[in-house]
Amino acid sequence: MIQAIASEQIFVTNLEEFMSKADKFIKIYYSGISDENHVREMIQELKNLVLDTDLQQLENDYQQSCEIKDLMADYHDSSWY
Repeated sequence: MIQAIASEQIFVTNLEEFMSKADKFIKIYYSGISDENHVREMIQELKNLVLDTDLQQLENDYQQSCEIKDLMADYHDSSWY
């Protein structure tokens, strides 16, 4: 069965890509060859990460997940009687 890609998965993928770039930036920075262009590039990557992330959808998905967990907990609590 094929399922749609969830917004969480897109966020995690974007974050993984960003972390890879951040790791390279940190290595360059600590090697001593970093310059202002590298800093600007990293700031732009941060901006891109924010733009690529649908924060509203992540919040909605999180709220829905919490509601489902609460409903399931209520169901299990009431089924003991």
